[in-house]
Amino acid sequence: ANSTTSAPGLHNQSILPATSSSVDRRSVQFHCRDKARRAIYYMHRHPLACIGLVALALVVSSPLASATPAKQGNPLRAPMLRIRGGMWGSKPVTPVYPPLPTATAEENAASIVSGANLLAGSGIATSLDGWRTVLAVSFALFFAFTSIPGRLDMKLGKPKKEDGRFFTPSGWAFAIWGPIFLLELVMAVSAAVAPGSLLGPAGGEWLTQMAPGYAAAALHQVVWTLAFREWAIDKLWIPATCLTLAAFGLFSAHGAVSRALEAAGSMSWYGYAVAAVPVGMHFGWMCCAAVLSWNNVLNSVKAKRHVQLAAATASCYGAAALLGHVAVHRKDPIPALVGTWALWAVSTGHEVLRGAVDELALNALNLAAKVSSGLSLVAAVAAFVLPRMA
Repeated sequence: ANSTTSAPGLHNQSILPATSSSVDRRSVQFHCRDKARRAIYYMHRHPLACIGLVALALVVSSPLASATPAKQGNPLRAPMLRIRGGMWGSKPVTPVYPPLPTATAEENAASIVSGANLLAGSGIATSLDGWRTVLAVSFALFFAFTSIPGRLDMKLGKPKKEDGRFFTPSGWAFAIWGPIFLLELVMAVSAAVAPGSLLGPAGGEWLTQMAPGYAAAALHQVVWTLAFREWAIDKLWIPATCLTLAAFGLFSAHGAVSRALEAAGSMSWYGYAVAAVPVGMHFGWMCCAAVLSWNNVLNSVKAKRHVQLAAATASCYGAAALLGHVAVHRKDPIPALVGTWALWAVSTGHEVLRGAVDELALNALNLAAKVSSGLSLVAAVAAFVLPRMA
C-alpha cells in the first residue's frame, strides 16, 4: 500500500505503467506547443522581420511557380531562377520570334497614295539606324513648320455665325494636339537617342515599316502649313488634299504599329506608350481633320445649304464607320476613341449657328453627330473586348 504513494506525482505509475510510445508522443506534443508559442511571441515582437521573410519566400518561389514543364527530348529546359536547366550557369535558349504579319492590300494602297512607298524605295534609308533618323527629322520638320504663324486657322479664330460651316468642332477638341505632340516628341527623341527602348526582343522591324508612312504624313502636313494661308483662301482643296494624303500616310504607319502589337516580342511597353498610342491618335484626328477640310471646301465654293447639311451628316457617319472599322480590324481602340472625341465636339460646335439656319435641320445634324460619336465609342469598346474574349 505504501509503495503506491511513496512519491508525489508517481502514484499512478505502478497502476498504469507508461509505455515508451506514449512518453514520446507527449514529449513531441509539448515540444511542438513550445515551438508554436515561441514563434507567436517572435512574430508579435518582430513583425517587420516576419514580413520580410514572407516577401523573400515569395520572390524566391515565383520563378518556380512560373517554370515551364520540361519538353520531350530536352528535359533540362525548365527555367528556374532565370537560369535554364538544372545545371547552374547553363546557357539559355534564344527564343525564336515570328516575323511581323504582312501589310494588307489597303495599307499598300495607302502607302502608294501617300508616297510612303516612294520614300521606302528611294534609298534614303536602308537600315534601322537610317529609318530612326528619318523618323526624328520628319517630326522635327512637322513641329517646326506647325509653329510658324499666319495660318488661316490662327487668323480666323473661332467659328462665327456668318461663316455658315456645318461640320465644325468646338474649340476644346483641338486640345488633343497636346498629347499627340508631346508623345511623338518623346518617340522621336527615343528613336534618335535610344531606339532600343522602343523595341521588344524581336528587333526593330516594325520601326522600319512605320517610319516611311509617318515621314510621308509629316511632309504632307508641312505642305499643309504652307498652303492653309490667305493665298489659298479660294483654293482650299489644296490644304484639304494635303490633310487627306497625310491621313493615308498615317493609316500606313498605324498599320505597322498595330501589326507589331500582334507579333510577340516586337514592341516594348514604352514603345507602345510613346509610339503606338500617339500614332493611333494622330491617325484618328487626321481623318477627322481631312473630313473637316472638305466640308470647308463646300462652304468656300458657296454650295447650297442642303448640300452642305447632307455632306456634314454623311461626314459624321462616315468618320465613325471608318475609324470604327480600323479599330476593330486592327484590335486597337485608339482611333475610334479619337473619333468619339471629335464627333462629340462636332455635336456641340454647331451651336454658333443657332438663329442662322433652320432649327430642325440643326437639331438633326447635332443628333447625327452624337449618334455617330456613340457608335464610334461602341467600336472602341469592341476593339478592346473582342480580342480578349477569343
